[in-house]
Amino acid sequence: MEWAVTLYAVCIGFGLVYALCMLLFSDILGHWLGHIEIPVLQPVTLVSGVTAFGGSGLLLTQASSFSADTIMLLSVAGGAAIAVLSYFVWVEPMERAETTIGYSIHELVGQAGEVLTAIPAGGVGEILITMVSGRSNHMAASMTNRPIPEGARVIVLEVRDHVLYVERLEEMEEGLQ
Repeated sequence: MEWAVTLYAVCIGFGLVYALCMLLFSDILGHWLGHIEIPVLQPVTLVSGVTAFGGSGLLLTQASSFSADTIMLLSVAGGAAIAVLSYFVWVEPMERAETTIGYSIHELVGQAGEVLTAIPAGGVGEILITMVSGRSNHMAASMTNRPIPEGARVIVLEVRDHVLYVERLEEMEEGLQ
């Protein structure tokens, strides 16, 4: 029975030390531990489960008359339940919340832009597209092989071979009417 109490205390101590280290050194430790890709083995879920196992074991040892085996079984179940709960409360929502300013060139289809360098008939020019992440310049060609002057507003209709194929917004609006 003494070994079980020691095990529970060590698990609680591990959880407290881990929490303190993450509080003080989260940038360094988070970088090392952030490369774990298996969802169940995320540091938050593991430490939550181990700490809950230790806490429920100590609590049940002190406050109940259950046998050592029953306490161990209930502690394992409690630790597992808290680990699963922490995954759904912290890990999964944070994975969905992570965003990036990176984008694929194919995501530019449908975006409006402005011609920076005139697009000649059958040739390539340059357009500027303003997005939430900032401004980006891209090579562009006319979808209809007609020249598009500098300063004209265009819309991206297609992407082929890293070239945006565009049409003037005025011509698109006239075609809709």
